[in-house]
Amino acid sequence: MSLVVLVPGYGGRLRAVERWRVRVALDTLAAHGGGTLVVSGHQGEAERLAALAPGERVILEPKARSTGENVERSIPFLESADQIAVASDRFHALRAGRRLGQLRPDLAPRLIDATRYWWRGTWIQLGSAVYELTIIAPRRDRSDGVGAAGG
Repeated sequence: MSLVVLVPGYGGRLRAVERWRVRVALDTLAAHGGGTLVVSGHQGEAERLAALAPGERVILEPKARSTGENVERSIPFLESADQIAVASDRFHALRAGRRLGQLRPDLAPRLIDATRYWWRGTWIQLGSAVYELTIIAPRRDRSDGVGAAGG
């Protein structure tokens, strides 16, 4: 089975989030016997993510500016995969999965959970949960279901 792991860029200042997302991606590849990473993000995000995964098969998508665009612009690289994972915290990955389901319902059943260990990145995951519940969820209630600007 082929696996593609989408690693969304992180436009914030904390490079620890980028390192953690790549660690989740690498753990996911290891748990499934390998695969391909698609690193997505603009203004150098994709390139920074790729640099954190030397020796891996990496595809760069350097133009996405949001979660929705990470998914949309990465679809050509996801189409041939038997399994697709999103290397981010659980809430962000769920949002990306919803977007994939909206854009390509045929690909959504291929989504699997990324490998996240509870002891790694706890503060990142807690911070994201707060962000998703206080910022994104209220926007989603007023919009099309994926948060402002596609997420």
